[in-house]
Amino acid sequence: MILYPNSLLEKLGFEHVRETTLRATQSVQSHERILELLPLSFPNRVRQLLNQTQEMITLLSGSDSFALNDFPDIRPHIQQSRVEGTLIPLYAFSEVLKVCAMSRLVKQQLKKDPELHPQLFAISEAIVPLKELESYIKGKITETGELRDDASPELKSIRKRLNSRKNELRSTVNRLMRQATKDGMIGDEGATIRNGRMVIPVLAEYKRQFHGFIHDVSSTGQTVYMEPAESLHLNNEIRQLQAEEQIEIERILRELTNHIRQNAEFLLQNSDSLTELDVIAAKAKVSVQLNAEIPIISEDGRLKLKKAFNPNLMLKNLELPVAQRAEIVPLFLEMLPNERCLMITGPNAGGKSVAMKTVGLCALMMQAGYAIPADPTSEIPIFPGLFVDLGDDQSIENDLSTFSSRLQWMRESAEASREGSLVLIDEAAAGTDPEEGGALFQAFIEWLIDRECTVMVTTHHGSLKVFAHDHPYAVNGSMEFDQVSLSPTYRFKKGIPGSSYAFEIAQRMNIPDEILNRSRTLLGESKRNMESLISELEVKSQQAEELRTQYNDLVSKTKAERNRYQNKLASIDREKEKIREKALKEAKSIMDSANQKVERAVQRIVEQQKADKAQIKEIRSEIEEDRGHIDEAIEQIEERKEAVERVSSEPPQIGDFVRFKNGHTSGELVERKGNNAVVQADGLRLKTKYRNLVKVERPKQHQQKKARSSVLIGESTLNSGGISPTLDIRGQRADAALKNVTQYLDTAIFSGLASVEIIHGKGSGILKDQVHSYLHERTDIKKFELANEDVGGAGCTIVTLN
Repeated sequence: MILYPNSLLEKLGFEHVRETTLRATQSVQSHERILELLPLSFPNRVRQLLNQTQEMITLLSGSDSFALNDFPDIRPHIQQSRVEGTLIPLYAFSEVLKVCAMSRLVKQQLKKDPELHPQLFAISEAIVPLKELESYIKGKITETGELRDDASPELKSIRKRLNSRKNELRSTVNRLMRQATKDGMIGDEGATIRNGRMVIPVLAEYKRQFHGFIHDVSSTGQTVYMEPAESLHLNNEIRQLQAEEQIEIERILRELTNHIRQNAEFLLQNSDSLTELDVIAAKAKVSVQLNAEIPIISEDGRLKLKKAFNPNLMLKNLELPVAQRAEIVPLFLEMLPNERCLMITGPNAGGKSVAMKTVGLCALMMQAGYAIPADPTSEIPIFPGLFVDLGDDQSIENDLSTFSSRLQWMRESAEASREGSLVLIDEAAAGTDPEEGGALFQAFIEWLIDRECTVMVTTHHGSLKVFAHDHPYAVNGSMEFDQVSLSPTYRFKKGIPGSSYAFEIAQRMNIPDEILNRSRTLLGESKRNMESLISELEVKSQQAEELRTQYNDLVSKTKAERNRYQNKLASIDREKEKIREKALKEAKSIMDSANQKVERAVQRIVEQQKADKAQIKEIRSEIEEDRGHIDEAIEQIEERKEAVERVSSEPPQIGDFVRFKNGHTSGELVERKGNNAVVQADGLRLKTKYRNLVKVERPKQHQQKKARSSVLIGESTLNSGGISPTLDIRGQRADAALKNVTQYLDTAIFSGLASVEIIHGKGSGILKDQVHSYLHERTDIKKFELANEDVGGAGCTIVTLN
């Protein structure tokens, strides 16, 4: 991305964002990368950066903390290890071990749910777990970074002997100290070390009486530090063992260094992956701090910031105590694809520059992979370049005035800008003759528009307002000014030019009326009329905005109230259907119960051979007909309930199946006369208003009625000899067995049996479980239990009938 001038990042506030990001990093490498961070203009790479940030925001906000934390810079140690025969310091291995462990943990965490964060998972794929190196270092180094005593058998042996000799030396020296103290040869000072050997502080006058060797003398000359002759051989042996220990330590460190050298590339690769993840995490943390969202990348050049806050102002606000934080007004700004220039006018200190900086900084942040503090529906194009003319760039060294420096910026920007670049110009035409300056900047803006750049300009010049009004690819905008309080509201309004309100602000500042009146006279009638028109237009615009807000509130309340009543009506309709459905089901239950009683009566008649078969057939037919009516009513209820979910957006026509909007009644539209309609429903012709109907999908038509469940009783199922008290269903499939059980139990009950036996066999118990589940569901079964072992046991169930 081309950026001009060099001070652009500082002027727009990106450096402040960078500083905040630096504080969120956890390594030296990450710090270095953030310092080099610049916005990019490659669309695919920008999308990738934004996806990475979004995934990291989600990861950091999860219940599990991210495994990545502070990690050391191991690059110097790796570089040092590359030289054959060199040793890296002992502490370096602890740092390498930390990087190894963190790399492994981060890779494990991102591998758990790779589909939730594919971009981060892809980065972690480059991490190579170095478990063998981890284990090797852990076998040599303690958790505190010291060399383990058992790092090698030789070191363990040397240190064991060394500790033994040191203990022996301490015992010898303590014994000699006690004797010398008793003899009055030493003062209050205890044994100490001189030149690596344990010595005793002896008073100078006794140095010839104490058997030993002088190693040092106190500054006063009153004390000499003597090594007892008796401990000489122990000190010598300790020095020898210490030399051997150092040789073994160097050998172990050399082996450790060799292992680091062998894994150098993998270690650097892992460190690089951790650094990349840490940079993403730092940007995500700043995004979370700003309560930011990932915007939409605009494909057609549309620029839309919805509820956008200036990131720089937000960060400065967050650094203050809560009581001192100011309210920041969000920006709502949109430039359509055919609007290449936005001319922002309005009073001084009204927020024009802040609005422009907000656009520029949000664009920089997005193209650097940050979320922005704006609504996620905001849209920003990817700009190949950003050119900013902001503030006073007067240069004493180059002998350039303010206006000259602006002309230099204009020349450089014209040469470097390319199609689609974003150009921000603050206070255009300031610093020179208004008419000449206005003409010059108008020509420059036209030049940029012709090259399809996106241009934002702040100005007070009326000629540029007129230009924006007349040009087909330019549009005016202004920062709102409250004419009642004579103060800016910092709210942006598109389509209306703003006034500078110089006289109104001067009046608020108590400038004498005589001066104000004279200034108005000098301004001229036409200029005064235009400013007055703009002021009047803004007042009317504010009034219209208030009316629009009131209207939206009323619409919102009306919709809420309508929804409440519709929900209430729907609830009442559902309750009505539930009551009707319950009543019909109860009626069906009564009919079923009556049918059972009739069947029992018929059974008894058959047994007594006194019945007229034609009469029996007639009774059964009547019962089936009544039950059919109830079943049909229940089916109609179910169909109407389904029809509620099958509403069509098309207006209903004659012959369509329709439903009343205020209920669940449905039927066929058979007639329409103007605003009136007739619906055929359940055999009735219902008149209603056409607008009360909605087209719904026609319910499935049953070509034939469902077979009514009944128990057929006749000579084929019963005979005068009665029914067997036992039913054997062994070897039958579950569905066939349950069908036989059903018929058998119905016949047994009609026959008046008190109990029966069902033989299902033992086997795997599946058939038994199916039968028992079925028996649980029947209400005409008093109880059932497995038979005793002597009469079948688990293979037979005894059923007691009501």
